Amino acid sequence: MREFMILFLVAKDRPGIVDDLSTFLFKRNANIEDSRMADLGGRFSAMALFSCAPEHLETIRKDLDKLRKRGFEVSLHEADDPASISKRPEIPLKLEVVSMDHPGIVRKVVHILNDHGINIYALNTQVLRAPLSGAPLFDLSLEAGVPPEVAISRVKEELNRLAAKENLDLNFLR
Repeated sequence: MREFMILFLVAKDRPGIVDDLSTFLFKRNANIEDSRMADLGGRFSAMALFSCAPEHLETIRKDLDKLRKRGFEVSLHEADDPASISKRPEIPLKLEVVSMDHPGIVRKVVHILNDHGINIYALNTQVLRAPLSGAPLFDLSLEAGVPPEVAISRVKEELNRLAAKENLDLNFLR
């Protein structure tokens, strides 16, 4: 039997953080199952789902202080075995939004999805500089699951109305 946990880690960005994280888990007989890692505002943030035998989990818990002494903020959280999670039937929804940056874009897009009971699986955003003008451009990509009882055409209509109102370039992906 394997235990599944999520390790959150944040530190001032520098080369070698992913090596530190993966080495820490590997040396304690843990396997990284899934992860998301990114530099956010000069801080490297990582969340990693890992598995290990129950007897190794206490060592990992105890050794988190070794990471803290190296400048990492860390927290550990219980998780379920992804293979044991039952999936509801749903229609995949993938979209991308690009626009001039302004407050409220994320909130307005996800609010429409929430109103329809749509579950978001991944959402990534970033503000980039336009090539010629240097103006701030907002970029959002999202993956979600639409329940079968929800008309995906209605969701897309609402998102398209929002895009027209907010001057968003909205693309639905496959």
